[in-house]
Amino acid sequence: MSVQQTAIRIVTFPLRAVWFLILSANFLVVSAACVLIAAFVAYALALTISYLLFPTEWTRALWEWAASLYAQSAWFKGATITFFVLLLVPILKLWPGRDLKVGTAREREAMRINDDLIAARQRAQAQAKLRG
Repeated sequence: MSVQQTAIRIVTFPLRAVWFLILSANFLVVSAACVLIAAFVAYALALTISYLLFPTEWTRALWEWAASLYAQSAWFKGATITFFVLLLVPILKLWPGRDLKVGTAREREAMRINDDLIAARQRAQAQAKLRG
């Protein structure tokens, strides 16, 4: 039994190590995305609060800081574009470029055809059982 357990350990250890590396990489990617989202939410809150409560000069300084950071840093530029693309994708999905009634009617027609095909297949199977 110990030879079998040793063989199982030898085989499973690399798999566990690879799985741990995959989980670590996923953790880093997800945590970076969460930090990105949190940073933009914090920046949006800072702008909102500065518009509502602070003098105009402070708000202007905050905008100038962001504009200069956008001009200087490729990372900030990429993060800003990515954030706004991700923000706009759900909005564009619901954009009235398609008629929702036509899409719903098309889906209903596809479901009806699918149900008809299923019924025809079941009838053919039932007839095949009766024959024999």
